Amino acid sequence: MTRRRWSIAASVTVAVVIVLLVVGTVTQQPRALFGDGGLFRPDESSTSSPAAEPTPEPTPEPWAELDLPGYDADPGPLTLTPVAEATGTPITASLALEPGASPIGGTVGLSFDATELASELWDSPHSNLTLMLSELDRPALRFGGNGVDRRMWWTSTEEPAPSWADVTVTPADLERVAAVAEDVDSLVTIDLDLGHDDPARAADMAAHARDAFGDRLLAVAIGNEPNGFFHENQPQLAVRDKGWGPEPYQESLREYSAALEKASPGIPVAGPGAYDTTWMRAFTEAGLPNTAALTMHWYPLWDCKGPASSIGNPTLEDLTSPALRERTRELVDLGVGVAEENDLPLWMEETGPTSCPGTNETSRTHAQALWTADFTLTAAEAGAERLAFHSTLQACTGGAPMSPICATGTLEDPGMITAGRTSYLSLMQLGYLPAGQVLAPHVSGDGAVMVHGVYGDDGSLAIVLVDLRNPAAGDAGAVPIELSAPSGLPRDAPRSWAITDGSRLSGDALDAQKSALTAPTLLDGEFADATLAPAQPLSVTSEPGTVTLLRLEPASSDADPSDG
Repeated sequence: MTRRRWSIAASVTVAVVIVLLVVGTVTQQPRALFGDGGLFRPDESSTSSPAAEPTPEPTPEPWAELDLPGYDADPGPLTLTPVAEATGTPITASLALEPGASPIGGTVGLSFDATELASELWDSPHSNLTLMLSELDRPALRFGGNGVDRRMWWTSTEEPAPSWADVTVTPADLERVAAVAEDVDSLVTIDLDLGHDDPARAADMAAHARDAFGDRLLAVAIGNEPNGFFHENQPQLAVRDKGWGPEPYQESLREYSAALEKASPGIPVAGPGAYDTTWMRAFTEAGLPNTAALTMHWYPLWDCKGPASSIGNPTLEDLTSPALRERTRELVDLGVGVAEENDLPLWMEETGPTSCPGTNETSRTHAQALWTADFTLTAAEAGAERLAFHSTLQACTGGAPMSPICATGTLEDPGMITAGRTSYLSLMQLGYLPAGQVLAPHVSGDGAVMVHGVYGDDGSLAIVLVDLRNPAAGDAGAVPIELSAPSGLPRDAPRSWAITDGSRLSGDALDAQKSALTAPTLLDGEFADATLAPAQPLSVTSEPGTVTLLRLEPASSDADPSDG
């Protein structure tokens, strides 16, 4: 997988330049510096003149660098605990490619509030946002959130914004975002303002979005979370009165759909962006043309002041509980059921650890990174075909505490430079997975150690070990895992695979405010070139508080006629 690591490559080049200069001086072999690549050649014009003084390398501008605390681009070999030394209870795991398995690759990414369409960071020569997004491997991009129905004003004719609008979005903004989407190879969805009941204006925005993004625009959505347009306990979010419900929502959908068809015939529409199947059915039964997908929003830790018996409290214990994985499967399955009834894919267009406001004990933690990996793959296994983690371009200090990415300036002046938090590193590691289909896992044990897998379109295989145990617990040791070859593969699938490389996400404790991630690298010891085949299970180990990704390439392409 090709990745742009300009700043990392630059630092390596500087180191090589310094070493070569020192060697050239010591051996009295004068060399000259040629070009921007830091390459040296013998100086053929003289063999006796002293070596030229090195030209200092310019300091890279911040917009040309990645800001990834904890990331190691050159980690050396990946070391796993030998199987014989693993002290935990052994785990067995098997994987299967099931009919209709969800795709992965270009399907996981970030959701932003629609107000951020107007951010000056998009396609700016003085921002590193494009560089940061490129590290996520074709990230899905979605623009919606509460702001689209309450604080965003769209105009293509330079009309003055009304008093309620905090941000104005224009066609020029869409074009800048579209340029970034092109650079990072993203597919995009955009929500339209339903809150202010202006179908013609929303249709105008949709038509301009289609012009700007072209085939990269997967769909537009009519409003964000219509189930939240009126709640007596949330009057600050109300954009309708108490008469609002599924039937008035359907009437609005039809009005907006007619306007969309007039302004941009055939434009794909997705919705409703709710977790409640009542609203999902209201959307699918509205009879809209060109319906592209059923969309769901869900934040699993929603019980902000719940009892200890709840599994939805914003605590480290609930965030890393295997019970949360089972709840994810149940909720996604409800959405998949409605989607399948209508022959639609299910997209999780907005998600994150918790919908509770403000900072809590799960914020910016290593536990959030572990959850991000486990939740992404669990949701995909359950049937979600697209997943976007809600994010912000606000400041890292004082801004939204759960966002995977944030700006490095102050709350009042966030600035142009973005940095990745712990969950960003998790999404970055998921980008190392091959494009393919997720495998259905069957894993023994109590669920604290989970095994996920992906069967690549190119016949490769990826195994992801998610270990939710606290690495700060003194009694938690490595666990041995015996993995069987996947079943249900096509008849022309490889017969065996060999480990080529691996990557590890780790942290000192679940509540640590930093995670560490290694770039894919060779494995050492007994795991180097270890193989997996139907008659040859693969034995590996998992450490507490880690996500270990192992990539395997086909070692044999001979198909077994008895398989299927």
